[in-house]
Amino acid sequence: MHILLADKMHPQAIEAFKALPGARVSNRPELGAEDLPGHLQDVNVLVVRSTKVTRAALEAAPELGLVIRAGSGVNTIDVAAATERGVAVANCPGTNSAAVAEVAMGLLLSLDRRIPDNVHELRQGRWNKKEFGKAQGLKGRTVGLVGVGQIGREMIQRLRGFDVRIMAWSRSMTPEKAESLGIEYCPDLLELARHSDVVSIHVALTGDTRGLVGAEFLAAMKPGALLINTARAEVIDTEALLQAMDEKGLRAGLDVFPAEPTTGQAEYDHPLTRHPNCYGTHHIGASTDQAEYDTGLEAVRVARAFQAKEPIPNCVNPR
Repeated sequence: MHILLADKMHPQAIEAFKALPGARVSNRPELGAEDLPGHLQDVNVLVVRSTKVTRAALEAAPELGLVIRAGSGVNTIDVAAATERGVAVANCPGTNSAAVAEVAMGLLLSLDRRIPDNVHELRQGRWNKKEFGKAQGLKGRTVGLVGVGQIGREMIQRLRGFDVRIMAWSRSMTPEKAESLGIEYCPDLLELARHSDVVSIHVALTGDTRGLVGAEFLAAMKPGALLINTARAEVIDTEALLQAMDEKGLRAGLDVFPAEPTTGQAEYDHPLTRHPNCYGTHHIGASTDQAEYDTGLEAVRVARAFQAKEPIPNCVNPR
């Protein structure tokens, strides 16, 4: 079985892949989406993290039986094309939930205390306590969670220590579930926007969630409120967000951006990254040693099941 690792993986996960009986492992983390079609001729299992798997790549892979996304979402993989070709697609949900919640909290605290701007001013040789010695603080404020899956639940644990009021909306949320989590149930998405000082988004990108946070939602948010997105950029209407930042002082902490580069280093320019009300990180939510280790070993478990012709864990397109 030929396994191609087309993204950076934890060293112990690489060794675990190599330990699979009869496995031949090609470790090529430098490959981008445009490179994949030329490297898949005899590959049976393809493992990716952020590298996109296009229809062209799948059509260039006659021996491919499984694509594993070493992460939660599969929006970077053409699942429809894979299904047409009889290629299974699986992910590794939950293994990076704590890491994503950590970066979401980092963005939240950074926005509230303007930490990146503090750092920039000091590095420029300027002491500006007069400007930065102002912040609302988090205690007593209302945080609204959009989505209460595994990452949302990790957020709940971390937010409790800040003595905030936590509200949540999701399609599957009920008053009973909210009570069991020790949070407030919000049955209406716009109502959550109206009440929240901070909104943090934790939903997968699907046809239903694309553009979920649009002009109406952003208009309902409080002036100067904070919006955190560590899910997928397409969940938010970008143009509406830019307008809300301009017109009502909305501030955004984003780990995801439209049309992100498919490689680890690249030129990238977007109005969001230049906006003074936006703090951005480089889609690093899942990029901790702990998360990479756990996700890598879960990917190995998926590959092992495929090799043994057992039911494939976390398969998103079962036949």
